[in-house]
Amino acid sequence: MKPRVIWLDDDIHDAKLRGTVAMFRRAFDIIECENLDEFRKKSKLYEWDAAILDVLNSDEKPTDVINSIKIIGEGKLWFVFSGKPQITQSDNFVKDILESHEYARSYASHVIYEKSTHDQLLIEDITNAVKNKRTWQVENQYEKVLHIVDKYLEDKECHKYLLDILCAASGATEIDSHLYYNKIRVILEWMFRAANKAGLLHDNCFDSQNRINLTDASLFMAGKPAIHSGVICEKAHFPVLIANNVRFILDVTGGASHTTIVDENERPNLTAYWAKIESPYLLYSLAFMLCDILIWFDQYIGENPNAQSNTMTWRDFVLEGKIQQDPGRNYFVGDCLIPYKRMSSYSVGDYVEIVEYEETDSRAQVPYPLTAKKLRKVD
Repeated sequence: MKPRVIWLDDDIHDAKLRGTVAMFRRAFDIIECENLDEFRKKSKLYEWDAAILDVLNSDEKPTDVINSIKIIGEGKLWFVFSGKPQITQSDNFVKDILESHEYARSYASHVIYEKSTHDQLLIEDITNAVKNKRTWQVENQYEKVLHIVDKYLEDKECHKYLLDILCAASGATEIDSHLYYNKIRVILEWMFRAANKAGLLHDNCFDSQNRINLTDASLFMAGKPAIHSGVICEKAHFPVLIANNVRFILDVTGGASHTTIVDENERPNLTAYWAKIESPYLLYSLAFMLCDILIWFDQYIGENPNAQSNTMTWRDFVLEGKIQQDPGRNYFVGDCLIPYKRMSSYSVGDYVEIVEYEETDSRAQVPYPLTAKKLRKVD
């Protein structure tokens, strides 16, 4: 990942600077600005790692450009790069300002870098300064998973949420970990929305206001009945460990989110947890689980790119019909196993509706995802 550099210079598109710009492009992704107004706008519009400033553009005063340093934000890296002899080769008020304590920078070996003379040195100084910034190092370390976030998730804040947590876990920055449990859940929600567009998640897992039932979404993609949505996937997309990690994230973060209505009795209470264990490590664990989930998601879509074909595995529950008996002597209706104790008032061939049901215990080793709790005969 190349550092991204925003460059203010009125000659940046001039033929005389073409070779220099080409040289810098080999080392950096460049955001070009021909004047101070353009620089001010782009410095806020784009993410960038360092700024190169020419301090004597044709339509501006040197002090205007120097003052723009204050606009770009505290802690940002900036370098002055000029080809004007009156700035680079003699004592002048621009140098006096830049040499003052207010503008002191340990990462810059020169107060003003001279074009042609210091080109390679400036490239090296920018590269080293950016790489020494720990947040950049973290972003570079986790480039793969952050690229997946940018590729699939429509909410562009998700990149920032995940990077914030990874930076904190790496010791580069500090965050209020309490505020980020919901961010983990939000990222997972946007992954599910991307899964729906890829044909991996049923439309019924969304309500009329496009709110997602995350519990049902996780069950559906694991090949289990999404009970509230009334659908099931004939193919389990999630591997077992991914399915377990998704459910664990939802169990932990449920109380920190307003995305769906959460039953606090069914999941840990984070406030009570924090009262006993005040640390960020649970959050970091969830973030690293999420990284694996996102990497799996990217690989899986690559293996299953046809959204229309993916939807062929969708189907509704069958919750009514004639009672049948399989070769293993299990009674069933559609997707529901009927326990022997429920058969006292019914016979094979009776047409019934399953009124209440639950997920079948995996230990039962039967091909029916649901077990009937209450049924009634339909005339």
